[in-house]
Amino acid sequence: MRKVLVIQEDIVILKILERLVRLNGFDCKAIRSLDSLTIEDQQINFEFIITDILFEGIAPLQFVAQIQEIIPHKNLLIVTNMGQDKIKQEIFALQDVTGFYAVPIDLDEIEAIIQAY
Repeated sequence: MRKVLVIQEDIVILKILERLVRLNGFDCKAIRSLDSLTIEDQQINFEFIITDILFEGIAPLQFVAQIQEIIPHKNLLIVTNMGQDKIKQEIFALQDVTGFYAVPIDLDEIEAIIQAY
């Protein structure tokens, strides 16, 4: 079964995204921070990682670079409260970022992307 990793501190957004992913036929691991990631998780090649970029103690670009380095994945979707255009442009300048969505999020758009894969 195709797997998706959701990393989101906001518990409400975490649960909404987890449900959306499961309703679309993916196995989902939903965590609130990278601290909850196991060694086994780091060996899974996730179809999608859907993550926030605002975590205490790490800059958004560093967080994305860390995700890309330590967790095998095919697609990376950013879902965040940070809507600054400068950060969005910098994130998209990185390779392998599939989408960037600022809260409030358009669930239909996110669902369309995961259904396409």
